[in-house]
Amino acid sequence: KGATSGGLLSPAMARRPRVETADGEELRMSKARGLSRKLCVAGFFGLPFFWVVHLWYFWPELRKQRGDPFIKRNAAGTTAAFAVVMVALVGWICAYHIGGRRLLGDAAFEGLNVSNVNLDSLLQTNA
Repeated sequence: KGATSGGLLSPAMARRPRVETADGEELRMSKARGLSRKLCVAGFFGLPFFWVVHLWYFWPELRKQRGDPFIKRNAAGTTAAFAVVMVALVGWICAYHIGGRRLLGDAAFEGLNVSNVNLDSLLQTNA
């Protein structure tokens, strides 16, 4: 059986602080903080999509005036980091597509041009 009995929380469960999530689930504070931390760290390993997931998942908690400060601080940090990554990505896209050869130079432009990649040689195996 779970922690509920007839749809009501047990007295022990009712006393524990809970964090509301976007899917309506209520997590224990310790579990929510651990998940918040993991989503923050995952974004730094080349997966900034996790920062957006973090913001979405804990949105109900972030909107509360008395929400958990740890989760709010993590959400503020991941939002700022995601904004920086997006500004850098859009800047790079604009520099490459608008500036092109003139901005980057011929050698750099050709080196970064994915249409010059020989996919046949990359996909061949030495069997």
